[in-house]
Amino acid sequence: MAMGVEKPDLSRQSKAFKGVHTGLAAEQIAVPRSQIRMCSASDLVSKVRARNRDPTFDYLPVHDADGHLIGLLSNHAIDDAGSGGGGGGGDSQVGEHMDPLSEADLIGAETPITALIGRVRQKPFLVISAQAIIGMVAWSDLQKLPVRAALFALVTGLELTMYETIKRHFGKREDWTLHLAQGRLNRAEKEYRDQCERGSDVDLLLCTQFCDKRDILIKSFEFAIEKRKLERKCKAIEQIRNDVAHANNYAMSFEQVEQLRAMLRDLGELRSQVKSLVR
Repeated sequence: MAMGVEKPDLSRQSKAFKGVHTGLAAEQIAVPRSQIRMCSASDLVSKVRARNRDPTFDYLPVHDADGHLIGLLSNHAIDDAGSGGGGGGGDSQVGEHMDPLSEADLIGAETPITALIGRVRQKPFLVISAQAIIGMVAWSDLQKLPVRAALFALVTGLELTMYETIKRHFGKREDWTLHLAQGRLNRAEKEYRDQCERGSDVDLLLCTQFCDKRDILIKSFEFAIEKRKLERKCKAIEQIRNDVAHANNYAMSFEQVEQLRAMLRDLGELRSQVKSLVR
């Protein structure tokens, strides 16, 4: 007997959506403390520069004589010191040029990845667990697999919410098809036939793409924002999903990271709006 494809259930989706927000944490993408290149506050800047000509990190954690982390030294500060800037020259000690650690530099190991994206900055965070620093996480770590998994799941959750809203609005009627271009409808119908031949229990709407559901919703409901702006936000969300699915880069610069943060905020707001369209 063929195994059917389970159709989405909105209540379980909501629990899963919350699970994605809390289940994948900063610790999973952090560089472990044992792998972080560090320097001592008493090290000469000239020596630090010499052994970091091809730096792995933009910032080096700084420890004191007892091995406790007390600051962060940026490559920019190293260069500044070497050129005589910052008042010390290349023979000054690291402690004169580092940024002392503050609470703003720390993040909990269990912080959800989605919350981390909302806080991420050019300066890295030191990750703490049980009052100990266990690693470091930087914006460049947002390319890692746990982040990709979280982003893909969140976009998929939005798309399933779009599906449920359309189904509730139109019921058993399929006049939502009037909101699709003929070519898009033909593509969905072909996918539906293929799924049926494989014994899958699907409906035609489930065989549409993200962009199709977007168009159906925009043409069927009134949203709080202008439709062209809504389309742009949806396209940005879909692009991230495509980049993640095809192993493309989406956070190669801090500007892209800021765009990712805006997309994640838009995704949450859009999902809330879509859920409120049909009660």
